[in-house]
Amino acid sequence: MSDVVLSPALRPWLQAGLSAVLLDSPERAAELRVVPSPGAVSHDVAAAPPRRGSPSPPASPPTRAVPPRVTTRNAPQPSRRPQQPGTDATNSRVAPPEVWPPAWQALKNRRPLPPRPLVFWTYAGLGDDLMGTPDPTRQQIMVRMLKELRHPGGTHVFWPYALPDDATPGGPDAPSLFWSGAALLRPRTLLLFGSEARDALGMPKSLVPYCQERIAGRLVIQLPQPLTLAENQDAFRRALVFLSGLLSFCATPRG
Repeated sequence: MSDVVLSPALRPWLQAGLSAVLLDSPERAAELRVVPSPGAVSHDVAAAPPRRGSPSPPASPPTRAVPPRVTTRNAPQPSRRPQQPGTDATNSRVAPPEVWPPAWQALKNRRPLPPRPLVFWTYAGLGDDLMGTPDPTRQQIMVRMLKELRHPGGTHVFWPYALPDDATPGGPDAPSLFWSGAALLRPRTLLLFGSEARDALGMPKSLVPYCQERIAGRLVIQLPQPLTLAENQDAFRRALVFLSGLLSFCATPRG
């Protein structure tokens, strides 16, 4: 066997103990020396799996599903109808003072009426307290409430819806004469004591004690009947506090 001449570059490997070198066959070496054409694709490379540790191509971000547009329609709001007044609250049965019955003429002329009262007070039996046989308990509790409200003179007017000398007390003419008085003096507020007064004036049943509604442009306040306030001090105090808040506009003196 002839001696093999080795390259000096292999001497360190031989000194380190290298005893054999595996070389490709001459045919394989010739294949590796062939330079592939630019358009050629190596089947080995195409079929080779990706190397471990090599970065994989970034995955395309997932497509976010766009939710369908939902059109929200506002729910239809219920129409707010104005409170309908009672049968006699705004009717045309308003008579001028010159045609009032004699009893109502006497009431109007009994004492000078304030030109611009703010509050009309009425209750069952007020006609008797003004033009008939008065009830001292009713009178005293009404006078007490007026004093404790401390409003300027001319703010309040007591106006009944029936008089004891009427041919038909509480009949169809009495409410119209109440509203005739309201049309004459034009108060801003009606103060009703007791459900009997409410019903006689054709006011809504929704008016209950310690309740108020705006009817036909006026504030209508409902309180218990006077005798209840006279017999129950807690009810009187509650009514006084209730009125003081609602009638705060009456506290300012008017010029």
